[in-house]
Amino acid sequence: MEKPPIPSAIPSSSQSTPQKPKRKLPTPKELVARYESQGMESQEAALKVIDDLQNALFIVVSSGRGKKDRFMVDASRKLDSVNSRLAILEMKLDSKPGFPQTLTLGVVSAGIASALPHVFGAFSQIWNSVWSASK
Repeated sequence: MEKPPIPSAIPSSSQSTPQKPKRKLPTPKELVARYESQGMESQEAALKVIDDLQNALFIVVSSGRGKKDRFMVDASRKLDSVNSRLAILEMKLDSKPGFPQTLTLGVVSAGIASALPHVFGAFSQIWNSVWSASK
């Protein structure tokens, strides 16, 4: 009478089940050629291929995959965080004045700075005139 093999965490090659060979997914060109051979026009075949690929993508994304789903959730959360940071940065950059506004502000401030001594001189002369007249 034979003893059953001792169970181990690592499966041996004699105990492993045969792996099914993975089916190669057709390329978009192959799919278009297939639909065209069925009698569809080129544009109609391209739209059908796009529809098929979108459906396949939806199935893959919506299928439950445990650990991969957690990775997708983390990646989605990180992408949302990066997107919000970029939106804030873009908003801050948009609120800053551009080159034409900065140039205009510089010209105006230079004009005010050059006119202030004349204005203060005029006020000083008025003040001196009033002060000397009231003596």
